[in-house]
Amino acid sequence: MRVSGVVSGGVRVSARRLALVTAPRTGEAFESWVDRMARVNRCPPAEVATMMGLGLRGASADVRPPLFGVRSDDVVRRSVFAATGVSDERVDAMHLSVFEGGPLSVSAVLAAGRARRPSEGREWAAVHGSRACPCCLLVSGGVWQLWWKLSCAAVCPEHRVVLLDRCPSCGWVLRWGGERPRVVPAQWVRPPTCCANSVRGRPCSQWLPAVRVSRADGGTVEAQRRWLDVACGRVRPGLGGVEVAAGEWFAALRACVILLRLGLPRVLGRLPDVPGWCARVLLEERVERGAHGGRFGWGPASARAAASFLTVVMPLLAAEDMRELSRRLAPLVRTAADEGCLAARPLARLAVPEVFAEAVAAQVPVGRSARSPWEKGSSR
Repeated sequence: MRVSGVVSGGVRVSARRLALVTAPRTGEAFESWVDRMARVNRCPPAEVATMMGLGLRGASADVRPPLFGVRSDDVVRRSVFAATGVSDERVDAMHLSVFEGGPLSVSAVLAAGRARRPSEGREWAAVHGSRACPCCLLVSGGVWQLWWKLSCAAVCPEHRVVLLDRCPSCGWVLRWGGERPRVVPAQWVRPPTCCANSVRGRPCSQWLPAVRVSRADGGTVEAQRRWLDVACGRVRPGLGGVEVAAGEWFAALRACVILLRLGLPRVLGRLPDVPGWCARVLLEERVERGAHGGRFGWGPASARAAASFLTVVMPLLAAEDMRELSRRLAPLVRTAADEGCLAARPLARLAVPEVFAEAVAAQVPVGRSARSPWEKGSSR
């Protein structure tokens, strides 16, 4: 059976019915499923994707289809169904677009995908890489969860360990592809539980379940659970006693992360009960991101950094009313004002909810030149 697929380089690719099909798992990323399909069919993932009619750019080692794993469309759904019998709903569920309107914007992800390191840019998601829980990979036989690609993926709530960022053998970001990002390997079958980044033309053989990972702090685990509940639409978020849209809630969380970065290191002495490990990681990330260059608006640089931000910021956003929210935000706002960077452009671009903007405005020092980035008349 064949069905017309995606146009690639002016040529319409046809989907072919695959001999062996393995069902997607709940929460699995599209790339992970293609890798496992390649494994059972004993051929490279790029070949499986081509047989599905996904229209890759070519068979080179740096295959980077622009929509792969980010968003599906009618043509992709028809092609995948014809090749595998997997329903449209299950195909959509494996793409980052399930987080649209919450922790990310698909259009921004696609724009970031043209950059060299899209996971570190303005949109907080990895297009060509992923974090991972080695324990989950062992138990599942190599199923990579979709939410691991989000920049605030920090710890595994089930196994209570910090997620792995980089392969200890080759040093590259997991699933990054080595010197040049590859979403779909064209030269070899990628074992689902192995690193398989390209290292001097060969796949890295590091078996990820063998990598030792750190235990996660209990407060961080709970913070990650709450964050995931909002990201996956299981709960409707609130701020200061007011229900807000998920996108607005995530904008407020980003604003807190940026304010925290802008106030380092001084803000650490003003925030109550910051664990020592959090302070160390935040200062390390500040060095990695750079104190200048506008990188304070980028996503967390590592799972440990994401864990630190969630540990510090999530309790701030859990205030039960606007007055308490304003009080909790005071150290961040006042320190940023003291540093003269409260009007940073990445803050003004965020569409935070009104209750958050009011809570911030209430803490801007009176009689100073500082002003809230969301004050009416501020430029965006």
